[in-house]
Amino acid sequence: MIDFRYHLVSIVAVFLALAIGLVVGATALKPYAQEGLDRLSRIEQHKIDSQRTKISNQQNQINNDGQFGQTSAPLLLANLLSGQKVVLVTAPGSSGQAITGITAALDLAGAKVTGQAQLQPAFFDTSASTENSLDALAQKVAPPTVTPGDQTVASLSTQIAGQQDAAQVIAPALVSSDGTDLPASQAEAILSGFAQQGYLQVSPSKGYTAAALSQATLAVVVIPASPPASGDSDPANQALLALSAQLKLQSRGVLLAGSYPGSGSGSAIDELVNGNTGIQVFSVDNANTEIGQIIVAQTLSELLDGKKPAAYGVYAGKVPSPAPTPTPTPSTTPSPSTSTKRKSAA
Repeated sequence: MIDFRYHLVSIVAVFLALAIGLVVGATALKPYAQEGLDRLSRIEQHKIDSQRTKISNQQNQINNDGQFGQTSAPLLLANLLSGQKVVLVTAPGSSGQAITGITAALDLAGAKVTGQAQLQPAFFDTSASTENSLDALAQKVAPPTVTPGDQTVASLSTQIAGQQDAAQVIAPALVSSDGTDLPASQAEAILSGFAQQGYLQVSPSKGYTAAALSQATLAVVVIPASPPASGDSDPANQALLALSAQLKLQSRGVLLAGSYPGSGSGSAIDELVNGNTGIQVFSVDNANTEIGQIIVAQTLSELLDGKKPAAYGVYAGKVPSPAPTPTPTPSTTPSPSTSTKRKSAA
């Protein structure tokens, strides 16, 4: 009979042989394995270095484009918008860089920026109490020529019925096709009413009063720098589009401006371009860059020339074509008119 210790010695011998084999084999293969790993590491490092070089070159190109835009803007924009007044309508979270740059570009183009109408977070609340409050306020401060609710955009969500009513009243208080559609006193009463309820904050430019905002002939609506979490059809996006549609009806034109990359999927510009709202206004999705700011001013010039609304910028991959060129004489100054023209919804 074989003793148990014999089995134990046999098992130990087997494992010892395996261990020795592994050690010897690993020692023999180590140089080859190390060489293979080093080769793979060098290949991957080369790919990483190549990508870093591409990124660096692209960043240098972006910086150069920005410098070119800054240097060329006075020549590219001279007199494009002379005689026009522009109001900026800004959403909560909009890019300060975009707002400042757009203002500067409009100034170079000869336009006068009357100020900013800053929409407050409360304006975008869709609770029943807010919807009722916006509707009641719109009915209260509406001028005689405006009936809230008769020009709503049917394709937009019923969640923003109050915002649509408010937009119909706010728009003529901010813009006018000829500068005299609404008396300054009525415009100021409307803006004050919405400001007192926390829906709006008016910031006139230096040398202007709140009433002067109603004399603007063009409007630029600046969307948030980041899209809402719930995507394109978010009520906040639709509220901005509703206001844009009303501004278009009351003025010589409106443009929706955004920041890159915040103007992509889920943004108000994405909803405008790819949604089914039926609203047609110009848009520029990279207005936080020098080139985008130049395009904003050029697009407003296109708008005044009667061009069909289009989307410009990074996502659209388009610029105004042919690009507007500077004119030696100012654009036509709006002629006073006492009549109020009501137009159909966009």
